[in-house]
Amino acid sequence: MTDALARLSRTFLLTGIAFLITVGALFHFYVYPRTTVLPLEQARIQRLVSPSATYLDTATFRLHTGVPVQNTVAIYGDPQAGDDRTAVWVEFSALDTRDGERIDYHERRTAFDRRTGLAVECCGGYVDDDPGVRQTGLAFRLPAGAEPRSYTMFDPVLRREAPMRFEREETVEGVPAYRYTYSAGPVKTADLPGPVPGASVGMPGERRVAVARYTEITRTIWVEPESGLTVRTRERRRDTLRTPDQVERQVAFDADLATSEAEVRAFADEAARFRRWALLTREWIPAGCAVLAAVLAVVYGLRRKERVVRRSAAAQHQQQVPGHDLANAG
Repeated sequence: MTDALARLSRTFLLTGIAFLITVGALFHFYVYPRTTVLPLEQARIQRLVSPSATYLDTATFRLHTGVPVQNTVAIYGDPQAGDDRTAVWVEFSALDTRDGERIDYHERRTAFDRRTGLAVECCGGYVDDDPGVRQTGLAFRLPAGAEPRSYTMFDPVLRREAPMRFEREETVEGVPAYRYTYSAGPVKTADLPGPVPGASVGMPGERRVAVARYTEITRTIWVEPESGLTVRTRERRRDTLRTPDQVERQVAFDADLATSEAEVRAFADEAARFRRWALLTREWIPAGCAVLAAVLAVVYGLRRKERVVRRSAAAQHQQQVPGHDLANAG
């Protein structure tokens, strides 16, 4: 009975070791990768605000200064258009004054690789009313497991990718974050419809002149690396009107925009939850399983050693019993 219990105990230990190793490997190599891909579903709104901006009303060509503005960026997923490898998101970006006057608006539909976050050409992509814009680089955000290195990010206002460099690691609302920055422009972003009065752009000697809008953007983002989520954004944007001779004639928009502190806290909390889950599935659960498996392995080794010792002692006892050999010989 004792030997049967010992065999059962050793079987239980071996089963436990195999189970723990399997569970640890499952969380590290299966659960973690599947839960860190960019989702098909998405509903996210971010607001960048400036308490004092300058903008030109292109209907009256009146320049307004010291105006509070807000850039609202809403992103929604189109799960029916995606699959295991590719997701499709649609972004609406509206720049408005506090009184609701529209300054600028952009819209785009972008497909991207769910693992890398890089834009891919498919699924009816477009930027504003142009389906021919080639979207390259990171489409919307960094992927989970962001690295402290340079990336390229597509800018929908400039309609091109911009090199984004890693600057340093900082802490945002208690969450570790990587700080990245890119600067791009000035880039021609729109032709104003029809010639405008020369006096409205500082050229009183010209009755009508053609002008185009040029935009320059410097954007800094703070990204929680485990989730790839942006927890804070700051943007310096300057739009000007230029004549065909490339001379800057008039400021059209000028502002420093940033994520509100309330949204920074909300985004940081979201990223912190994702970070804990990522560490739990990739490291903590596998490490815990490995430790328990090691403990069971030690116990199993001790049980085997005890078994060997008992067998050795029994063999020696049998050899030392007086008359044992004679009895057998008889």
